[in-house]
Amino acid sequence: MAKSGASYTVVVFSGSNTSEPRRFSIKKKVLKFFLGASVVFFVGLTGFSVHYYLISEEMEEFHVLRKENKAQKIQIQNFTSSIDDLKGQVVRLVEFDRKLRVMTDIDPPKGSVNSFGVGGAEDQKSLAANLHLQDAMRRDLELLQSHVIEQEKSFQELEEVVQERHSLWASTPSIWPTSGWLSSSFGKRVSPFTGRLSNHNGIDISARPGTPIIAPASGVVSSSRFNGGFGRFLKLNHGFGIVTQYGHLSKVAVKVGQKVNRGDIIAYVGNTGLSTGPHLHYEVSVNKVSIDPMRYILN
Repeated sequence: MAKSGASYTVVVFSGSNTSEPRRFSIKKKVLKFFLGASVVFFVGLTGFSVHYYLISEEMEEFHVLRKENKAQKIQIQNFTSSIDDLKGQVVRLVEFDRKLRVMTDIDPPKGSVNSFGVGGAEDQKSLAANLHLQDAMRRDLELLQSHVIEQEKSFQELEEVVQERHSLWASTPSIWPTSGWLSSSFGKRVSPFTGRLSNHNGIDISARPGTPIIAPASGVVSSSRFNGGFGRFLKLNHGFGIVTQYGHLSKVAVKVGQKVNRGDIIAYVGNTGLSTGPHLHYEVSVNKVSIDPMRYILN
Protein backbone atom coordinates (compact mmCIF):
# COMPACT_ATOMS: atom_id res chain seq x y z
CA MET A 1 0.00 0.00 0.00
CA ALA A 2 1.44 3.36 -1.07
CA LYS A 3 0.62 6.66 0.52
CA SER A 4 -0.05 9.62 -1.77
CA GLY A 5 -1.54 12.90 -0.67
CA ALA A 6 -4.97 12.55 0.88
CA SER A 7 -5.37 8.87 -0.01
CA TYR A 8 -3.79 5.46 0.24
CA THR A 9 -3.17 3.20 -2.77
CA VAL A 10 -3.52 -0.54 -2.30
CA VAL A 11 -1.72 -2.76 -4.89
CA VAL A 12 -2.84 -6.36 -5.21
CA PHE A 13 -0.55 -8.74 -7.09
CA SER A 14 -1.92 -11.93 -8.61
CA GLY A 15 -0.02 -15.21 -8.71
CA SER A 16 0.60 -15.02 -12.48
CA ASN A 17 3.71 -13.20 -13.78
CA THR A 18 1.86 -12.02 -16.87
CA SER A 19 -1.05 -10.40 -15.04
CA GLU A 20 -1.06 -6.72 -14.23
CA PRO A 21 -1.32 -5.83 -10.50
CA ARG A 22 -4.58 -4.26 -9.36
CA ARG A 23 -4.59 -0.89 -7.66
CA PHE A 24 -7.17 0.57 -5.27
CA SER A 25 -7.21 4.06 -3.86
CA ILE A 26 -8.66 4.63 -0.37
CA LYS A 27 -9.06 8.09 0.96
CA LYS A 28 -7.72 8.82 4.43
CA LYS A 29 -11.10 9.97 5.67
CA VAL A 30 -12.75 6.75 4.51
CA LEU A 31 -10.04 4.62 6.10
CA LYS A 32 -10.24 6.53 9.39
CA PHE A 33 -14.02 6.21 9.38
CA PHE A 34 -13.78 2.49 8.69
CA LEU A 35 -11.21 1.98 11.44
CA GLY A 36 -13.20 4.09 13.89
CA ALA A 37 -16.42 2.27 13.04
CA SER A 38 -14.63 -1.06 13.51
CA VAL A 39 -13.39 -0.03 16.96
CA VAL A 40 -16.81 1.24 17.97
CA PHE A 41 -18.42 -1.95 16.70
CA PHE A 42 -15.90 -4.12 18.53
CA VAL A 43 -16.32 -2.16 21.77
CA GLY A 44 -20.11 -2.25 21.40
CA LEU A 45 -20.07 -5.98 20.69
CA THR A 46 -17.89 -6.59 23.72
CA GLY A 47 -20.20 -4.51 25.95
CA PHE A 48 -23.28 -6.25 24.60
CA SER A 49 -21.70 -9.65 25.26
CA VAL A 50 -20.84 -8.71 28.84
CA HIS A 51 -24.33 -7.25 29.39
CA TYR A 52 -25.96 -10.36 27.90
CA TYR A 53 -23.87 -12.58 30.18
CA LEU A 54 -24.88 -10.57 33.25
CA ILE A 55 -28.57 -10.61 32.22
CA SER A 56 -28.37 -14.39 31.66
CA GLU A 57 -26.98 -14.81 35.18
CA GLU A 58 -29.78 -12.66 36.61
CA MET A 59 -32.43 -14.52 34.60
CA GLU A 60 -31.14 -17.85 35.81
CA GLU A 61 -31.22 -16.58 39.39
CA PHE A 62 -34.72 -15.19 38.78
CA HIS A 63 -35.94 -18.58 37.52
CA VAL A 64 -34.44 -20.28 40.58
CA LEU A 65 -36.12 -17.76 42.90
CA ARG A 66 -39.38 -18.18 41.01
CA LYS A 67 -39.27 -21.95 41.46
CA GLU A 68 -38.48 -21.55 45.16
CA ASN A 69 -41.28 -19.00 45.54
CA LYS A 70 -43.70 -21.36 43.83
CA ALA A 71 -42.63 -24.22 46.11
CA GLN A 72 -43.00 -21.98 49.19
CA LYS A 73 -46.43 -20.87 48.00
CA ILE A 74 -47.55 -24.49 47.70
CA GLN A 75 -46.13 -25.23 51.17
CA ILE A 76 -47.96 -22.22 52.63
CA GLN A 77 -51.22 -23.30 50.97
CA ASN A 78 -50.80 -26.83 52.38
CA PHE A 79 -49.91 -25.39 55.78
CA THR A 80 -52.96 -23.12 55.73
CA SER A 81 -55.16 -26.05 54.72
CA SER A 82 -53.75 -28.11 57.63
CA ILE A 83 -54.49 -25.27 60.06
CA ASP A 84 -58.09 -25.12 58.80
CA ASP A 85 -58.41 -28.89 59.24
CA LEU A 86 -57.14 -28.56 62.82
CA LYS A 87 -59.63 -25.77 63.45
CA GLY A 88 -62.44 -27.98 62.18
CA GLN A 89 -61.34 -30.84 64.45
CA VAL A 90 -61.21 -28.56 67.48
CA VAL A 91 -64.70 -27.25 66.70
CA ARG A 92 -66.03 -30.81 66.44
CA LEU A 93 -64.37 -31.70 69.76
CA VAL A 94 -65.94 -28.65 71.39
CA GLU A 95 -69.36 -29.63 70.05
CA PHE A 96 -68.85 -33.22 71.27
CA ASP A 97 -67.84 -31.84 74.68
CA ARG A 98 -71.01 -29.72 74.77
CA LYS A 99 -73.24 -32.70 73.90
CA LEU A 100 -71.59 -34.88 76.56
CA ARG A 101 -72.16 -32.20 79.18
CA VAL A 102 -75.81 -31.88 78.20
CA MET A 103 -76.27 -35.67 78.35
CA THR A 104 -74.55 -35.97 81.73
CA ASP A 105 -75.97 -32.71 83.15
CA ILE A 106 -72.49 -31.33 83.84
CA ASP A 107 -71.91 -27.58 83.84
CA PRO A 108 -69.86 -26.12 80.94
CA PRO A 109 -66.15 -25.50 81.66
CA LYS A 110 -64.86 -22.12 82.72
CA GLY A 111 -62.93 -20.59 79.83
CA SER A 112 -63.28 -19.61 76.21
CA VAL A 113 -63.00 -22.99 74.54
CA ASN A 114 -66.69 -23.10 73.66
CA SER A 115 -66.50 -19.70 71.94
CA PHE A 116 -63.89 -20.88 69.46
CA GLY A 117 -64.80 -20.41 65.79
CA VAL A 118 -63.38 -20.91 62.33
CA GLY A 119 -62.99 -18.57 59.38
CA GLY A 120 -64.36 -19.14 55.91
CA ALA A 121 -63.32 -18.25 52.36
CA GLU A 122 -63.02 -14.55 53.16
CA ASP A 123 -60.47 -15.30 55.88
CA GLN A 124 -58.50 -17.37 53.38
CA LYS A 125 -58.36 -14.49 50.89
CA SER A 126 -57.32 -11.98 53.52
CA LEU A 127 -54.58 -14.30 54.72
CA ALA A 128 -53.33 -14.86 51.19
CA ALA A 129 -53.21 -11.11 50.63
CA ASN A 130 -51.57 -10.40 53.98
CA LEU A 131 -47.90 -9.42 53.74
CA HIS A 132 -47.39 -11.00 57.19
CA LEU A 133 -48.87 -14.39 56.37
CA GLN A 134 -46.34 -16.29 58.45
CA ASP A 135 -47.15 -14.21 61.52
CA ALA A 136 -50.85 -14.85 60.94
CA MET A 137 -50.28 -18.61 60.73
CA ARG A 138 -48.09 -18.53 63.84
CA ARG A 139 -50.88 -16.75 65.73
CA ASP A 140 -53.37 -19.35 64.47
CA LEU A 141 -51.14 -22.17 65.70
CA GLU A 142 -50.73 -20.54 69.12
CA LEU A 143 -54.50 -20.08 69.34
CA LEU A 144 -55.11 -23.70 68.35
CA GLN A 145 -52.57 -24.88 70.91
CA SER A 146 -54.28 -22.95 73.71
CA HIS A 147 -57.71 -24.30 72.70
CA VAL A 148 -56.38 -27.86 72.55
CA ILE A 149 -54.98 -27.47 76.09
CA GLU A 150 -58.34 -26.11 77.33
CA GLN A 151 -60.21 -28.93 75.59
CA GLU A 152 -57.90 -31.53 77.12
CA LYS A 153 -58.61 -30.11 80.59
CA SER A 154 -62.34 -30.16 79.82
CA PHE A 155 -62.24 -33.82 78.79
CA GLN A 156 -60.25 -34.69 81.91
CA GLU A 157 -62.92 -32.99 84.02
CA LEU A 158 -65.64 -34.86 82.10
CA GLU A 159 -63.82 -38.16 82.58
CA GLU A 160 -63.49 -37.62 86.32
CA VAL A 161 -67.16 -36.64 86.72
CA VAL A 162 -68.40 -39.50 84.53
CA GLN A 163 -66.24 -42.01 86.40
CA GLU A 164 -67.54 -40.67 89.70
CA ARG A 165 -71.12 -40.82 88.48
CA HIS A 166 -70.56 -44.25 86.96
CA SER A 167 -69.36 -45.42 90.37
CA LEU A 168 -72.41 -43.79 91.93
CA TRP A 169 -74.75 -45.44 89.43
CA ALA A 170 -73.08 -48.81 89.97
CA SER A 171 -73.42 -48.32 93.74
CA THR A 172 -77.08 -47.26 93.68
CA PRO A 173 -79.51 -50.13 94.49
CA SER A 174 -81.85 -50.18 91.52
CA ILE A 175 -83.31 -53.70 91.17
CA TRP A 176 -85.48 -56.06 93.23
CA PRO A 177 -83.25 -58.04 95.58
CA THR A 178 -85.38 -61.17 95.19
CA SER A 179 -88.42 -62.48 93.35
CA GLY A 180 -91.69 -62.53 95.30
CA TRP A 181 -94.46 -60.11 96.22
CA LEU A 182 -94.57 -57.02 98.39
CA SER A 183 -96.20 -57.98 101.69
CA SER A 184 -95.37 -54.90 103.76
CA SER A 185 -94.44 -51.35 102.69
CA PHE A 186 -92.09 -48.73 104.09
CA GLY A 187 -93.37 -46.39 106.83
CA LYS A 188 -95.91 -46.57 109.64
CA ARG A 189 -97.70 -49.90 110.13
CA VAL A 190 -99.38 -51.99 112.82
CA SER A 191 -96.86 -54.46 114.22
CA PRO A 192 -98.02 -58.07 113.74
CA PHE A 193 -96.42 -58.91 117.10
CA THR A 194 -97.53 -56.06 119.39
CA GLY A 195 -100.59 -54.78 117.54
CA ARG A 196 -99.29 -51.25 117.97
CA LEU A 197 -98.39 -48.60 115.36
CA SER A 198 -94.67 -48.77 114.66
CA ASN A 199 -92.19 -47.52 112.09
CA HIS A 200 -91.17 -50.03 109.40
CA ASN A 201 -87.79 -48.92 108.02
CA GLY A 202 -87.84 -51.24 105.01
CA ILE A 203 -90.08 -53.41 102.88
CA ASP A 204 -90.99 -57.08 103.24
CA ILE A 205 -90.90 -59.31 100.16
CA SER A 206 -92.62 -62.66 100.68
CA ALA A 207 -91.06 -65.57 98.79
CA ARG A 208 -90.50 -69.31 99.04
CA PRO A 209 -87.76 -70.41 101.43
CA GLY A 210 -84.41 -70.70 99.69
CA THR A 211 -85.24 -68.15 96.99
CA PRO A 212 -81.96 -66.47 95.96
CA ILE A 213 -81.32 -62.90 97.08
CA ILE A 214 -79.11 -60.80 94.79
CA ALA A 215 -77.10 -57.62 95.36
CA PRO A 216 -79.09 -54.67 93.97
CA ALA A 217 -75.84 -52.77 93.40
CA SER A 218 -72.07 -53.10 93.65
CA GLY A 219 -70.70 -53.01 97.18
CA VAL A 220 -68.76 -54.68 99.97
CA VAL A 221 -70.12 -57.04 102.64
CA SER A 222 -69.73 -55.09 105.89
CA SER A 223 -71.66 -57.34 108.32
CA SER A 224 -72.95 -60.91 108.47
CA ARG A 225 -74.40 -62.09 111.79
CA PHE A 226 -77.46 -63.14 113.74
CA ASN A 227 -79.30 -59.94 114.70
CA GLY A 228 -82.11 -60.63 117.22
CA GLY A 229 -85.52 -60.08 115.65
CA PHE A 230 -84.01 -59.84 112.13
CA GLY A 231 -82.59 -63.36 112.51
CA ARG A 232 -79.75 -64.14 110.18
CA PHE A 233 -78.73 -60.69 108.97
CA LEU A 234 -76.51 -59.21 106.19
CA LYS A 235 -75.36 -55.67 105.44
CA LEU A 236 -73.76 -54.27 102.26
CA ASN A 237 -71.87 -50.98 102.06
CA HIS A 238 -72.17 -49.50 98.54
CA GLY A 239 -70.17 -46.33 99.11
CA PHE A 240 -71.40 -42.74 98.80
CA GLY A 241 -73.17 -43.24 102.16
CA ILE A 242 -75.50 -45.92 100.70
CA VAL A 243 -76.12 -49.06 102.78
CA THR A 244 -78.54 -51.96 102.24
CA GLN A 245 -79.62 -54.49 104.89
CA TYR A 246 -81.22 -57.94 104.61
CA GLY A 247 -83.04 -59.83 107.38
CA HIS A 248 -84.68 -63.22 108.15
CA LEU A 249 -82.20 -65.06 105.90
CA SER A 250 -81.94 -68.83 105.77
CA LYS A 251 -78.37 -68.80 104.50
CA VAL A 252 -75.66 -66.26 103.64
CA ALA A 253 -73.59 -66.85 100.47
CA VAL A 254 -70.88 -64.22 101.01
CA LYS A 255 -68.26 -63.29 103.60
CA VAL A 256 -67.45 -60.03 105.37
CA GLY A 257 -65.08 -57.93 103.28
CA GLN A 258 -66.09 -59.60 100.03
CA LYS A 259 -66.81 -57.36 97.02
CA VAL A 260 -70.02 -58.05 95.12
CA ASN A 261 -71.50 -56.75 91.89
CA ARG A 262 -75.09 -55.99 90.99
CA GLY A 263 -76.84 -59.32 90.35
CA ASP A 264 -74.50 -61.52 92.45
CA ILE A 265 -76.25 -64.00 94.81
CA ILE A 266 -75.55 -62.91 98.38
CA ALA A 267 -78.08 -64.94 100.46
CA TYR A 268 -81.33 -66.94 100.46
CA VAL A 269 -84.84 -66.17 101.75
CA GLY A 270 -85.61 -67.65 105.17
CA ASN A 271 -87.82 -67.38 108.25
CA THR A 272 -85.29 -66.71 111.00
CA GLY A 273 -85.84 -64.24 113.88
CA LEU A 274 -89.26 -62.69 114.54
CA SER A 275 -91.15 -63.59 111.40
CA THR A 276 -94.69 -64.69 110.55
CA GLY A 277 -93.50 -66.55 107.43
CA PRO A 278 -90.65 -66.80 104.93
CA HIS A 279 -89.81 -63.40 103.53
CA LEU A 280 -86.97 -60.90 103.05
CA HIS A 281 -86.81 -57.73 105.11
CA TYR A 282 -84.98 -55.22 102.87
CA GLU A 283 -83.73 -51.78 103.96
CA VAL A 284 -81.94 -48.90 102.18
CA SER A 285 -80.30 -46.05 104.04
CA VAL A 286 -78.39 -43.01 102.78
CA ASN A 287 -76.06 -41.30 105.23
CA LYS A 288 -77.69 -43.33 108.02
CA VAL A 289 -81.21 -42.12 107.10
CA SER A 290 -83.71 -44.84 106.12
CA ILE A 291 -85.17 -44.37 102.63
CA ASP A 292 -88.12 -46.17 101.02
CA PRO A 293 -86.42 -48.88 98.88
CA MET A 294 -89.22 -48.56 96.29
CA ARG A 295 -87.73 -45.19 95.30
CA TYR A 296 -84.66 -47.03 94.00
CA ILE A 297 -86.24 -50.08 92.35
CA LEU A 298 -86.39 -49.52 88.59
CA ASN A 299 -87.20 -52.99 87.23
